[in-house]
Formats: sequence, structure tokens, C-alpha cells
Amino acid sequence: MKLSLMNLALMNLGLMKTITIVLAITWATTAMLPGQQINSDSGVAAKIRDLEYARFDAQHRKDNLALDAMFDNALVWVEPNGAQLTKADYLANLRKTGMNVVEIGPESITVHAHGTTAVVVGIYRERGVKDGQAYVLRARFMDTWVFKNGRWLCIAAAATSSVS
Repeated sequence: MKLSLMNLALMNLGLMKTITIVLAITWATTAMLPGQQINSDSGVAAKIRDLEYARFDAQHRKDNLALDAMFDNALVWVEPNGAQLTKADYLANLRKTGMNVVEIGPESITVHAHGTTAVVVGIYRERGVKDGQAYVLRARFMDTWVFKNGRWLCIAAAATSSVS
């Protein structure tokens, strides 16, 4: 009787090892399915980085048509001073005559892609004249992009007032 119990225990041990190996393989392969972070060398990250450069260029040129095409209609934009704007508010503010952006552009951009969503974190520098006063701003920004209806759209953008 002892021998058969010992054989049964060894069989169960072998079964447990097999189950553990199968579960480990399953877990490892599902960790690589869509939704994973795509490294910065991926095609998605490169596309989003290009869109960010195009956005800064459009901001500098006050190109509302280009920005309108890049922004989702439900865009939430948070200015460095904390003001929250809609897409319409932001585009209207861009055309105000009291503001002249001489230079604006990113110093760094890091893209974290997760399936159909990408989060961008970076630092940008802006120089210009506002209400007759020269200003310089260096700020950290975070933008969120989603792949919607066959294209990438910015759905949220926020910036700090300074970088530490």
C-alpha cells in the first residue's frame, strides 16, 4: 500500500510541475499581447513623436487647421498656469493678437505606447512676447493620444509652469 501511495505522490508532483510550467508559459506569452508598452523604437512611438513635432510647429505658426485635425473634439488642454481649456478655447486663444510666440519646441520627448493609446512626456521651451512683455518658459508636458477612426488624435495635453 505504501508503494502505491508513493507512486501516486510522485505522479501528483509531476502533474504539479507540468501545470506550473504550462501556467508560466501562458503568463509569459500573454504578457506580450496588445496593451504592452511598446519601446521607443517602435513604429507607433515614431509616429507619435512625429505628431508631437508637427503639433509644436503648428502652434508656432498658429495653424488652427493643422491643430484642429490633430486634436480630438473632446480635447482637454491644461495651460502651464493651470487654466483648463476645450479644443475650441485653445484654438481661439492661439489667434489672440496680444501673444506672439517667437520660438517653441520640445527639448525631449518620451513616448509610452499601450495598444491604441500613447502617453507622451517631455520638456519644451517657449519664448515670445505677451502683452508687450518678453517671456521665456521651460515646462514639462504630458500629452495623451488615442488611435481613433484610423488616425492618432490628441485627447489631453497638460504642462507645468516650470521644470525642476
